[in-house]
Amino acid sequence: MNKLNCLTLTALFATVIFSCNENQSDTTEIDPFTELQFEVYDSIIVDVLENVIILDYQEELDQYLVKEQRGGKVLLVDGKGAVIKDVELMGEGPNQIQFILEGRFLGKHRYIFKEISATMDFHVFDQDFRKLEQINGPAVGFGAGIFISFFRQTFTPWTEDGKYFILGEEVNSYNPGDVDPDKIGGGFYSQVKTGFLYDSDQDSIRYLSLYPESWVPRNTNRWIGQSFPFLSFDIERNKAAVLPPIGDQLFLYDFDGNSLINERAVSLSHPDRNQEIPDVDRENQLYPSFSDVKTFGEYQLAIFYTAIPEDIFMEFRSKGENYYQDPEWIKAQAKYRNPRYIIVKGEQQIGILNEFPVAGSVNLGLPDGALIVKAADGEVERDYNLFYKLRLVEK
Repeated sequence: MNKLNCLTLTALFATVIFSCNENQSDTTEIDPFTELQFEVYDSIIVDVLENVIILDYQEELDQYLVKEQRGGKVLLVDGKGAVIKDVELMGEGPNQIQFILEGRFLGKHRYIFKEISATMDFHVFDQDFRKLEQINGPAVGFGAGIFISFFRQTFTPWTEDGKYFILGEEVNSYNPGDVDPDKIGGGFYSQVKTGFLYDSDQDSIRYLSLYPESWVPRNTNRWIGQSFPFLSFDIERNKAAVLPPIGDQLFLYDFDGNSLINERAVSLSHPDRNQEIPDVDRENQLYPSFSDVKTFGEYQLAIFYTAIPEDIFMEFRSKGENYYQDPEWIKAQAKYRNPRYIIVKGEQQIGILNEFPVAGSVNLGLPDGALIVKAADGEVERDYNLFYKLRLVEK
């Protein structure tokens, strides 16, 4: 064989090998049930007597906005947990709000808090916690009710060119008297808009539908209850994640400055979520409904709680309407209602997690890919204001 033929065969052989490897790489499938791992890489302790939660984090300042979990005091805390400032924000004074649950940084030197009221107004404060303005909220009353969760963020504010915006969810954004599910059934999901966008330049609120068009109950016009979707927004990437509590789908959107566009559905699965969508009158604790979605970096974390076995529930239910006050019922909930997690990256589920390396509640997701978990109450030392920073272990 001459030298030219030898080189030709060598090049052809290399091309074939490269082509096979490329095809093999392209067809590699990710097992959605892969048990992923998280690691603790940092922690902070907010050394105050009150039980607190983290509302938000400002990376440039390395500061946390913290609030008493059940009280009205708000604290500004540095990256090591030291208290910089604390104010009694709840009250009836000129620089107070009657009742608040949520708050965020608005840029580097302002704060914004959501008032719990019939209209769910927003209040903007300067860096010294002096009130600058009050924004009319997106709610029209308490028709849907008040859903309190200490570890959820229902709105995301940001600033652009001196203006600021708020993108969020509000379950009381419609008048139930105008929408009768008994008459329209699954048409409810096409009519009701529980998302909103506030633009300070226009001083107006636009309402957005958070019921995805390809969500199975909407797509099949099947009424399964209000099932208000959760919204998580990534400011840096202009990406939004919408998660209805019922069903097995997470929806991803691009944000174009005015609306959510380019709907993509991601199928979610977990060994503990193998139940069909329940009838509307079925007790919700018998179904592993989703309870929140967090965005952390380029990932989404879908959270749900495992269902209580029906025979266990019926045993307590047979004791009367006040079964939920039975101490044994509290123990049963702790035994059977356990958090589980599904992790999404890009437009696919990449794995699951049954337990974090530390016990606690997922408090916040950060743009750099960190999750902040508030430690569960300890039995020996007072660690209820201990927060862990976790990250996904990449393989």
